[in-house]
Amino acid sequence: MSKHRNIFYTAGCHGNFMKYLFDCHDEGKVLTSPFNENGNSHKRADMGNLNSSYDLCNQWDYKKLGDKTSSDNYAIVWEGFDSFFYAMTGYTDRGCLLEQPGIELLQQDLKLYEKVYGVDVQISEFLKQELNYDVDIKGQPPMGVLRNYFLMSFYTHFNHILWLRKQELYQKRFREIQLFDILDKRLLKARLNDIFGFVLDIDTVHQAFMSKNLAYKQLQLVTSILKDININNDRQILGLNVISEAYILFCLEMQHFDIPFLISNDFFKTTKDVVDYIDHFPGYMKRPNNLFNKHFRHYKRKDF
Repeated sequence: MSKHRNIFYTAGCHGNFMKYLFDCHDEGKVLTSPFNENGNSHKRADMGNLNSSYDLCNQWDYKKLGDKTSSDNYAIVWEGFDSFFYAMTGYTDRGCLLEQPGIELLQQDLKLYEKVYGVDVQISEFLKQELNYDVDIKGQPPMGVLRNYFLMSFYTHFNHILWLRKQELYQKRFREIQLFDILDKRLLKARLNDIFGFVLDIDTVHQAFMSKNLAYKQLQLVTSILKDININNDRQILGLNVISEAYILFCLEMQHFDIPFLISNDFFKTTKDVVDYIDHFPGYMKRPNNLFNKHFRHYKRKDF
C-alpha cells in the first residue's frame, strides 16, 4: 500500500506539480497532464489522489501545518531574493482559480483579474490607500502605478506572507525539496529516485512544465539584463512584465543604495539608458530610500 505524503509549500512554488509527480510514482505511470494554459497544475480530472499538497499562503491549508506530524512530510524550500521574485511571479500569474496567464490580465484589466483570481486580492485597495489611485474612479492603473505596488512588496519582503511562511517551513525540518531543483530535470529525477527508489520517464511532462513556466523565463531575462547593466553591455530591454520591472529596480536600488529608481510609466528602453542614469545621477539628489532607513536592519550599505 502506498504511503500518503504531505507536501507543504509557499504559493507559486509548484506544490501541485510535485503532488502530481508523487501520485504518478505511486500509480506507477505518468498520469494525464495536469497543466492549464498558464502552466499551473490545477487540473484534477483523471489524476491520482494519493498524496496531499498544502499552500501555506492559504489560511485553510496553513491550519494543516500544525496537524501533520508524520515522517512523510515534505517541504518545498527556497532562499533569497531571486526565489522570492520567482514565487511572486508564479502565484500572480497562475495562482488559485486562474487558468489563463494572470499577469497579462492584471496589466490589462486589474478589476477583472481580482474578480477571477479566486481569493481576495488587495492590489486595488493598496493603490487607493497608499498611491491615491482609485481604480473604480480612474479605471485601469498605468504601469508606473502597478509597478510601485510590486516594488513595495520587494521593499518590505520580510513582512510578506511568502517570506514569513518559508521561514516557518525551515523551522519544521520536514524532508526538503529545493525549489530550483524542480526546474532542473536531472536534479528533480534524482530527488524522486531518492524518495521512491525509482523514477518514471517524466521527460515529456517536465518539458511541458518548463515550456509554460513564465516565472522561470522572466527570471532568466531579469538576470541577463542585470548582468549586462553591470558589465555595460548595451542591449534593448524587451519582454519584461510589471513584476520583473519592479524587481530590476529593487535590485538596482540595493546595489547603488543612494540612487532612487522611481521612474514613470515607461521603463528603460536599453541597458545603456540604465547605465547613463546611474553614471549621471546628480550627486546632490543622492539619498537612500526612506524604507532602507526605516528598515535599516534589513538594508545595510555594506551588505550590497
